[in-house]
Amino acid sequence: MTKQIKVLSLVLMLTGCSSPALMQDDDLPPEARTGCRLLAGLSLENAKLTAADLITDRPDLPDFCQVDGIIATRIGFTLRFPAGSWNRKFMVAGCGGFCGILLPEKPGHSNSINEALKLGFAAITTDGGHQAPSWDTDWAMKDTASLKLFAGAWMPLAVATGKQLLQQFYDVEPHRTYFSGCSNGGRLAMMAAQRYPTLFDAIAGGGSIFDLSGNAGIHGLWLLQSTRDRNGRAVIDQNKMPLLQSAVNSQCDQLDGVSDGVISRPESCQPRLDDLQCTSDEAIDCFTATELVSIKRLYQGASLGGVQLYPGIPPGSESLWSRWVVGTDDDPAWGERAATGNLRLIYGIPASQPFNAHDYDLAQELKNVRRLAPMLDATNPDLSGFAKAGGKFFHYHGLADPLILPGRTQQYYEEAVTALGKKRLDEFARFIMVPGHGHCWEKPGQVADEFNPLQIIDQWVESGQAPDHVTAVKKDTSGRLILSRKLCPLPKVAQLKGKDDSRAESYECVNP
Repeated sequence: MTKQIKVLSLVLMLTGCSSPALMQDDDLPPEARTGCRLLAGLSLENAKLTAADLITDRPDLPDFCQVDGIIATRIGFTLRFPAGSWNRKFMVAGCGGFCGILLPEKPGHSNSINEALKLGFAAITTDGGHQAPSWDTDWAMKDTASLKLFAGAWMPLAVATGKQLLQQFYDVEPHRTYFSGCSNGGRLAMMAAQRYPTLFDAIAGGGSIFDLSGNAGIHGLWLLQSTRDRNGRAVIDQNKMPLLQSAVNSQCDQLDGVSDGVISRPESCQPRLDDLQCTSDEAIDCFTATELVSIKRLYQGASLGGVQLYPGIPPGSESLWSRWVVGTDDDPAWGERAATGNLRLIYGIPASQPFNAHDYDLAQELKNVRRLAPMLDATNPDLSGFAKAGGKFFHYHGLADPLILPGRTQQYYEEAVTALGKKRLDEFARFIMVPGHGHCWEKPGQVADEFNPLQIIDQWVESGQAPDHVTAVKKDTSGRLILSRKLCPLPKVAQLKGKDDSRAESYECVNP
């Protein structure tokens, strides 16, 4: 056999089946299962394959073929597809942070592939074109090619490689091609809709840092100047976060008419914090004056002379600040690390050299911090190209996300309405804000926030019916339903109409 053998032909010859897309796992004899391994010997135009093997010992997954390799000499990837029944659909997953790591086992729906595989999809994940910790940017300092790949140029290359391999195995290309990603994966979702409008049939993006230079640049500088002093020490004691959470929740929980421990209207919440100030140096159940100034700055958001430059951190997200915002002296929060990495990239300062955010005056740095915006940002509100191509766009964002600020997504929605008109935008796009949901399911939500973005766009494409709401659920460890909640597309919000606030059917979507 030559390296160019069509794997499907081998499978058909051995099984007598006429359509591998209809074959079930049990229909594959041992001889046919060797077809997956033969993919490793293929010679592809723009990719080098390093491994291919059939995986049959995963109790949580159907039998699948896994192919690993490198695209365009830079982009590491893992492709997984069913060894038996395939639904002829292909999903491309995003990558989080500044990417740099292959995470084929990442659980859940955020930049993950295994949930797609369970549903019969083929799915591919990549490292974005480089290898590094997800907050590190040294790889991009003098490598414009890698930076362009990270920006989004890897996506069409991954789609092409994935389709080639699926064609080789099944002898048929995917019927549908989707994208799903969160955080930086959400930025890539926006980038795909704006710059590669014909690449995907539908796109799901969430918690999107589509305004990377704003969130990690303007807000990033503001964040570091709020949470760290000039010596790099933490300004806010993260052990006091439960105190802040309790105080803010008691003031703003019922703004939506429901007392459920969740602030569903953070835009209407103006926390009053002065009563929390310490009156004694020894007190631990209070905040120092310096801490309160920093906390108020974080809620306020970057501003100069009364002009708001970027939204602030939403009230209701305090339980997640220790993970994303407020670190310790020796262990910065992830958001602090990522903001530092972004600013180092902007100013060309590698990790081996000192960097101090307090050395920069935001008023003088607005142009500098947006230096890479034309390459990295996906802020264009004109999605008409994607609409013309027939694509469907679904975007979700947690209202309790303290890392990628939901206020900017709400701004983008208004910009898109202005650019296209609400009627036109509603034909192909849905933007949903999720109360109590933090950043991309990285920590359990405070309320029902579980849903599958891939299923939502797939059902939309196949049925032709845009979702008028999304039902989010929360389950216990045994899978029993605890809560459900109706999530409404902007500009609508969920309003309680029944008596049981723990069930989605008790809510209706209304204009605020």
